[in-house]
Amino acid sequence: MRVAIFDRIEPYVPSGLPFRSVQTCSRHTATAFLLLLIPIVVALGFGCTFLIVQAAAAPAARAVVAQQPALALEILAALGFLAYLLALPLKRLLDRLAVHRTVEIDKAVVTVTEGKNFRSWTWTAPLNSFVGITHHVRASLSGTRHELILIHPERKKSVLVGVGDHMLQEDIDRVAVLLGQSVVPPKELYRLNAMWPHLPKLTWWRPAHV
Repeated sequence: MRVAIFDRIEPYVPSGLPFRSVQTCSRHTATAFLLLLIPIVVALGFGCTFLIVQAAAAPAARAVVAQQPALALEILAALGFLAYLLALPLKRLLDRLAVHRTVEIDKAVVTVTEGKNFRSWTWTAPLNSFVGITHHVRASLSGTRHELILIHPERKKSVLVGVGDHMLQEDIDRVAVLLGQSVVPPKELYRLNAMWPHLPKLTWWRPAHV
């Protein structure tokens, strides 16, 4: 599940082990954007459907399509791409209303329980299988937030462990030592290993446990 989808974490940063974090989304914000987006999607969908019906009923339009079938395919492809551009933010907003995650970390294992659409599932990973912790700054329409992310070679298994309006370097270093991880740059979130986990894993220097 995408790290970016969660914007509420309790507690906001680990203070000790074992650590348990409850992560949810701001439903008020998602609902407000959804109420704004749905009328736009309905209006554009109705307009496109109306144009297609009118064109199909017009002899001149049918003649043009018969003479240039490639043009009809291009129009359909453009409409399909427009539908995708509208459906993607709509799906993400609906996801925000339905998802939640609980992260539990001890000295050896990370346990994550995720829920979506009345379903839940749990997965685990050894703490030493993660490649580091990073301080990531994310900008959005609602502002800027600072994230602490525990990075896994499989990108979907990267875990958000802290979030706030700002993040002190001493907090980042403290959490890294607490989890026995090295601090790595944010670009490690987007390395090839994160997108294609079958590639050989990178090795990292890790600080000794304190």
